[in-house]
Amino acid sequence: MKVLHLLMIIFSLPIDLLWAQTLQESRVVVRSGEWELVGDLVIPDAPSKIPAVLMLNKANGNRTVYEELAEHLADRDIASLRLDLRGHGESINVEKFVPYKRSPDPLIWDSEVDVNAAIDYLMNHAQLLPGKIGVIGASYSGEEMAEAGRLEGYVNAYVALSPGSFSNESIDGIDASVVPWLFVVSRNEPHLKEITRLVQEKSQEVELVIVPGSEHATRLLPDRPELAEWIAVWLSKVLN
Repeated sequence: MKVLHLLMIIFSLPIDLLWAQTLQESRVVVRSGEWELVGDLVIPDAPSKIPAVLMLNKANGNRTVYEELAEHLADRDIASLRLDLRGHGESINVEKFVPYKRSPDPLIWDSEVDVNAAIDYLMNHAQLLPGKIGVIGASYSGEEMAEAGRLEGYVNAYVALSPGSFSNESIDGIDASVVPWLFVVSRNEPHLKEITRLVQEKSQEVELVIVPGSEHATRLLPDRPELAEWIAVWLSKVLN
């Protein structure tokens, strides 16, 4: 397992591309049962089919935080779908998530089917490579993307941002999935210390990035602008 500290790796990033990328960006709706999941699909112009990355919100969050990361992916000829899972953002045609309203909350813990619906959407898109799909999960959606993989098969790469609810079954599935995994956590997130320890102990393949501070999940991205580019670089390496 590789344990990386962000301050040690940001200097190895490639120089940004100097030409302007031409993009197709559209608002899409992915259907998952009775839910209408709203997302933003970004596809850079390319002569052939390209990889794609699905980006999932944290609890009480939404897809907008991934805009910069989508740009970095597009610079590397990778499409992206920023998606609001059920009950979040604009995906509230049935119900809206309210923190602490109930526990367990089906608007969080039943969304693995939403993840697989979005993956199916990307796999069947005419401009995308069905065998080159990555997923980014944040906090609870890190567990949901792992469960989705166990249910219907893993895709090609996973990035987990502060997956505080990551289960033992999901930890055991990292190496069993036989695909690349990247974990990104803050050094001072107390509720993630045990999960981080177990990931280090049980997985030989995961790459773990530890950043200074205590920001959680997608809050890591605006707090550390260099992180979005580094994640895009990592995904480019494993999907191309």
